[in-house]
Amino acid sequence: MKIIISVILAILLIAGLAFFYLKPIEEESTIAVVSPIKDSEISSPLSISGRAKGTWFFEGSFPVTLFDSNRNTIAEGHVTAQGEWMTEEFVPFLGTLQFNNFIKGSSGFLVLKKDNPSGLKEHDESIEIPIMFK
Repeated sequence: MKIIISVILAILLIAGLAFFYLKPIEEESTIAVVSPIKDSEISSPLSISGRAKGTWFFEGSFPVTLFDSNRNTIAEGHVTAQGEWMTEEFVPFLGTLQFNNFIKGSSGFLVLKKDNPSGLKEHDESIEIPIMFK
């Protein structure tokens, strides 16, 4: 009897892990950044690209901010939808940030923030990408 219970528990555990690890990332994610990737060495001008669900955009754009490691703002701007943004599907985006007030070799991060014209906290969403200044 103990063996049967152990086998059933093992099967349930394996099935649960398979479901968790094998479900598509797209289901969970509302944004996918192509550039820059995590821990990239960046310089100005910084090209930003990827795709986000249309709900991230307001009037076809959403804000991006580049910070140093102490959360000092290095640059701010927007990325722009490269297609119809009034959808719940993924929409490609592009943007560029110009900056010059950084310390070469230091770290920082790029924050992409869902545009939230309502101001309601429950609609806030963002992603932080660690970078290195070259």
